[in-house]
Amino acid sequence: MKIIFIFLFFILTPLSLHAENLQATQQAANKGEARAQYDLAIRYLKGDGVEKDSASAITWLKKSAGQDFASAQYKLGTLYREGRKVTADVDFAIEYLMLAADQGNAAAQYMLGDIYQQGDGVAKDLDEAREWFELAAGHHFQKALEALAKIEENDTVPVVTMPVVKTKTAGEKPALQPADETAQSAYELGMKYLRGAGVSRSYKNATKWFSQAAELGHAESQYQLGELLKKGKGAKRNKKLADKWYRAAAKQGHIKAKNRLDGCGFC
Repeated sequence: MKIIFIFLFFILTPLSLHAENLQATQQAANKGEARAQYDLAIRYLKGDGVEKDSASAITWLKKSAGQDFASAQYKLGTLYREGRKVTADVDFAIEYLMLAADQGNAAAQYMLGDIYQQGDGVAKDLDEAREWFELAAGHHFQKALEALAKIEENDTVPVVTMPVVKTKTAGEKPALQPADETAQSAYELGMKYLRGAGVSRSYKNATKWFSQAAELGHAESQYQLGELLKKGKGAKRNKKLADKWYRAAAKQGHIKAKNRLDGCGFC
């Protein structure tokens, strides 16, 4: 009899604790705690202590994501991309992934890179893919490191010879300068540095030339400058200044800049 009691004690105690934990999670979720809402959503997805319920899972994930809980945003992004528990929707997927990625979620950054590399529901864009992979790799995300290595291995961008002008300052090394002072040539040189085409990739130099062209009213340069400032590449991250250049480009009808201002981070 004693043995049976001990056996039941070790079996029932974890179950009781698990039930108490579930109840605590439900109470916290109902009070609006983002972490608890996420945890409860995962329970509904897995049927952990509750009956599987995709609709409830998505509801709690959205509540959590609405409070900027990155894990919930990433989970929603993956579900919408893969069409699991919800109807596949790449736009929603990228929107949620962007929210998580902007908070430094490496998995979301990697998935965005993969979406752009594959052209999964969007125009294939290896430059955009590389940028997201680099951000994820900065967190030592292994898949991103492998993706970057593969990109570098397959990179066949032709080397383009750019005009070189020697500066007059003594001891200063020759520097690449625009062929002329027009906005278009400054923009083109900015793109060379951004992509590393024929020159060593340098976000700092890309920012320099985009700034020059942007000041001259070049819409695409204004947008690219906004992108660099938004991501903190080549200059300190500055959302306010990025929005300034997005607005300047948007006034000229630049679609992506308009979408950025509207909160469409995936465009």
